[in-house]
Amino acid sequence: MLGRRTKIVATLGPATDPDGVLDALADAGIDCARLNCSHGTADDLRSRADAVREAAERGGRAIGLLFDLQGPKLRLAADTAPRTITPGETVVFTGRENGGTEERVRVDFPDFVRLVTDRSQIVIGDGVPRLIVESLGPGEVVARAVSMGQLAPRKGINVTYARPELPAITEKDAADLALAAQLGADYVALSFVRSAADIEELRARLSEHDWHGRTIAKIEKVEAYENLEEILAAADGVMVARGDFGVEAGVARVPLMQKQTIRRATQAGKMVITATQMLESMIHAPEPTRAEATDVANAVIDGTSAVMLSAETSVGEYPVEAVRAMSQLAEAAEESPDIHGRARSDQEETAAAAVMHAAVELAEDIDAVALVVPTTLGGSPRACAKYRTRRPIIALAHDRSIADQLTLEWGVYPHTMPVHKTVDELIESALVTAKEFAGLPTGARVVITTGRQAGATGGTSMIMVREIP
Repeated sequence: MLGRRTKIVATLGPATDPDGVLDALADAGIDCARLNCSHGTADDLRSRADAVREAAERGGRAIGLLFDLQGPKLRLAADTAPRTITPGETVVFTGRENGGTEERVRVDFPDFVRLVTDRSQIVIGDGVPRLIVESLGPGEVVARAVSMGQLAPRKGINVTYARPELPAITEKDAADLALAAQLGADYVALSFVRSAADIEELRARLSEHDWHGRTIAKIEKVEAYENLEEILAAADGVMVARGDFGVEAGVARVPLMQKQTIRRATQAGKMVITATQMLESMIHAPEPTRAEATDVANAVIDGTSAVMLSAETSVGEYPVEAVRAMSQLAEAAEESPDIHGRARSDQEETAAAAVMHAAVELAEDIDAVALVVPTTLGGSPRACAKYRTRRPIIALAHDRSIADQLTLEWGVYPHTMPVHKTVDELIESALVTAKEFAGLPTGARVVITTGRQAGATGGTSMIMVREIP
């Protein structure tokens, strides 16, 4: 039961809809199911969310539910004439309605010119062509191509260092986050984050729906990477979204950006997901390539909290095999003598956080089989997870939604247990629940934490060494 520490996010889609597939994915090792709001209808999202909850109930385990918002999308107009752009060629872009001609390429956003700055680069499709802005004029942007690529109708377009003319949350996003709140999603991820203000707006919108889950900022714009410190302070976690970041910044910058984002997130004690093309070949092949195996291993050794599968599970031919392969690769990588990302011990801000750090150290010193952490809101197991202890952290939440919100925390194994009136009752119940849930042997030593009042929040102040009954 207590094996792999790194968590697995699997994206749902047509390939996971048939009966029995979600149960097989759960058996293979998924910890969180991602619903990509860029694809499918509201009914599709609702049906898949319900299926996740039902699969978790059948399996008797926590499975998180992540709504990934689409965010604002720029596209070339539908009447764009297809053509190939070569390096050195000049292209004139406009956002004016009916402004597209053979000489001018129209973007399907009227305020496109206001969006662009003299620092901006314009990137088409998956990264080519890439153009440098040379001048801004009335109603038009003049840019020079630095790489070859195709212009075509409805192709996506990215603008680096853009002015905040695009809304952080679109009308579609607003409808999707309302649905996420209604369905009790555990995580909501915001696309194309530029600053902490975007996350604060997301949180405010969700608060209007009385939603109390976890927010994730997708780091996929150059501005987000440059503003990472403030974004980490505002969000509950981040996602290294390598696809769009590679488009914006160029693929050569992705590896260092990934490593730095993982390092800075873990040092801040925040959960971090590494995503995009991790096992891309498994969309059509039953096993990963050696390069993909190395990619996963590097992310795990760097200390990522979770790794994510996208098309591999949503539309791939081998969704269950992809999850199983990811699980095996992550568990093998965790055999490394050094898993990076352990938070420094000088970052405790509260007495409760210092207690959890002491509990982690004590578990190591006495060779405990696990830390057993009863929790009301999830803060205590998160405080343990940031130290990347190899001792499993059995988080026993009094509410199922809190257990589900711990599914992406490194090394945390969430489960539920009843609320008890006294601390003594809570401790005894926690030991029995941990034994049954995790298969801990009778007589094994564990470190257990609690407060002086059962069920109180933020009051962890006691550490005990106990034996499993």
